[in-house]
Amino acid sequence: MSMYSPYRRGFGYYLKRIIFVSVLLALGFYAPDIMTYYNRLDSEKILAASTFKNKTFSTPVQEIKSSGMTAYLLEEHSVPIVSIDFKFGNAGVAHEDEEKQGLVRILSSLLIDGAGKYDAEAFKDTCEEYGIKIGFDYDNDDFSGYLYAPRKNLPKALEMLTAVLQKPRFDKEFMTLRKEQLKTAIKSKMENPEAVLAEKFSGFIFAGHPYSRKAMTVLKTLDNVSEDDLLKFMQTHLSRENLIISFAGDLTKKDVKDILKSPFAELPEKYAGEKMNRIELKLGGREKNVKYKSAQAISFFATNGTYREAEDYYPLYLANYIFGGSGLNSRISQIIREKEGLTYGIATYLQQNDAVALLTGSYSSTPDNFRKAQNLLLEQWQKMAQEGISDKELQQTKESLISSFNLRFASISGIASMLTGMQQYNLGRDFLEKRNDYIKAVTLDEVNAAAKKYFGTKPDFVNIDVKNKGE
Repeated sequence: MSMYSPYRRGFGYYLKRIIFVSVLLALGFYAPDIMTYYNRLDSEKILAASTFKNKTFSTPVQEIKSSGMTAYLLEEHSVPIVSIDFKFGNAGVAHEDEEKQGLVRILSSLLIDGAGKYDAEAFKDTCEEYGIKIGFDYDNDDFSGYLYAPRKNLPKALEMLTAVLQKPRFDKEFMTLRKEQLKTAIKSKMENPEAVLAEKFSGFIFAGHPYSRKAMTVLKTLDNVSEDDLLKFMQTHLSRENLIISFAGDLTKKDVKDILKSPFAELPEKYAGEKMNRIELKLGGREKNVKYKSAQAISFFATNGTYREAEDYYPLYLANYIFGGSGLNSRISQIIREKEGLTYGIATYLQQNDAVALLTGSYSSTPDNFRKAQNLLLEQWQKMAQEGISDKELQQTKESLISSFNLRFASISGIASMLTGMQQYNLGRDFLEKRNDYIKAVTLDEVNAAAKKYFGTKPDFVNIDVKNKGE
């Protein structure tokens, strides 16, 4: 492409949009509409001035059991910061009552709008004074939270987290405010073509499943959500039984045992909601066009993928990385964007939810180039299934994935989050030591077998394609 090509100008803008699309796909459409409150942290200044961000770790991950809970801990005493990351499985938006949609979103914001003796203003001021960061998030499947604070202020931080989990205030004025903010956010989001397409995509791929619920429905059900509904949801869905929790930073095993005793031991013992069962999706070549006024044509596509515990997970992981998962260096980006100039950006992803694992992707283009890009994508998709990859591609990919792994240790909060993921997917507490060995062990035959299996099925497409009639 010419350096003056319109596809090269302003690519950062389009890359941001592709990243936005990937987030929607990875988390489901129910990504947060209200940003979780972030407090100013003295601890962030401490971290920025330290050598921690350039450090790798040989310290083993510890497994700690207390009060019927299991936690992972990675000690790092060089920086006086503590990070706690926790997640409640089967407590995301797909687990809301159909007539109370919006409950989880409201809960995530209201929990830090005051708790116990702290009203909203006092809660905010205290967090700022002590350098404490507490927040909550959610996706289709899970409800998650975190605490981040200087080590010296951990007692105050735990006092506040205990109040949040045990004595939430849910003041009426903030209940009303957050509902109105959420409604506004949803209406604004639905003016974005990627968000519209993401909802249509979920409705098409997951038809009849809670993952297919529409954001606009929240506007009709949100006012049904009461304080009692929030408290009941916490009692039934936020329990020790479905809690995954991890610690990183300036902590000892004794510290973790003490923290598990309070506030987490005070959570309900048993999960009383309904767990999400896995489903089989019949995907393979369907296409749906959405009528929407847009300057770009946009597509989401998907076929069945594999779960984290499957033997062919790493082979597919490498195959996808080569095909469309490595950004501008991926095969389809090089061919469809760089060489042919047919798209603003194109990528594929491995998506795993509790109910289903998918191989998904997205791209955007001008309306005139939309079908050309799609045809070339399908050509490369079929080629991936039939011919697979070369040994040279495999070795280069392994080197890239192995050398970049330590970048994940850039922050204490990132490490705590990684430890939670290790527990969630049953990777074992030695995963950090073994992960690169897993990558090294994958053979060319295994990658090509996975490519044949998963790229052998034509994906389903949902498009905003202004050159064709849509619904």
